[in-house]
Amino acid sequence: MDLQRRVRDARDLTPVDQQIARTALAMGDRLREASIKEFARAASVSIASVHRFCKKVGLEGFKDLKVELVRAQIARDHDGADVDFNFPFGPGEQAACIVPHMRSLYGATLRDTCDVLDTSELERAAEVLGRAQRVGIYTQSHNLYPARMFRDRLLSIGRDAFCDESFEQQFRRALAANEHDAAVVISYSGLSPDLGKRLGILAERQVPVVFIGTPAAKLSHPGLAAYLLVSDREHLQDRITQFASHISVQFVLDALFSCVFAAHYETSEVFLRGSLPYTRLNPTPAMR
Repeated sequence: MDLQRRVRDARDLTPVDQQIARTALAMGDRLREASIKEFARAASVSIASVHRFCKKVGLEGFKDLKVELVRAQIARDHDGADVDFNFPFGPGEQAACIVPHMRSLYGATLRDTCDVLDTSELERAAEVLGRAQRVGIYTQSHNLYPARMFRDRLLSIGRDAFCDESFEQQFRRALAANEHDAAVVISYSGLSPDLGKRLGILAERQVPVVFIGTPAAKLSHPGLAAYLLVSDREHLQDRITQFASHISVQFVLDALFSCVFAAHYETSEVFLRGSLPYTRLNPTPAMR
């Protein structure tokens, strides 16, 4: 876990703590050679404040803080922080070049997504879905593929869920929903057609909404039950295809399903195992 995530997940950070975090991130590689006294002076805080900050973010001390920053930089370099999210390969490139480019794209996308994904929001979203009698998943275009997989996974553990394709069906589902339901709304940019209308209907019917999208999309649609953020370095149009956004959304949905399963592990496992006699593949003699 890098420093940015530690700061975001920490509780009861003071303005002094925030100043220490900003100074550490701003110093970057220069922090490696600094003493705690020099760092405290740069942050305009006391040495004791630096020690307290380290404890609050789950580090033993200033030495661990420096190691954390170095580790994060190595991870960024290893994951291909400079990979082009929109055009990860060029004309005429062969498989031997494309494969490592795509590996870097996946690594950088997952790292970026983990940097913005708030685990407390993830737990809140899992609680919302865990209480719901029915889960509606609202999205469109390429996001329908991971959304339907998420629906099928919820069904596999006994959770009533749906994911309709047409706008007409989605509006009717929203109109029929109530406070006992929950909605998962997926929109990378937050600019999907009629998204505001669908969210308005769900709000009128007191349906808690878990929103999956970029930080900018979150700002466009405030006041929802939980926000699960994804990497936002992919251009909306100037790109080969939705490589990064697809990976981000899939990862977040997998994490959300895992949290729902874990929170209700015994009942989820019982239903899953109980359904196997009805869902197990029965190969024909030719398949054997």
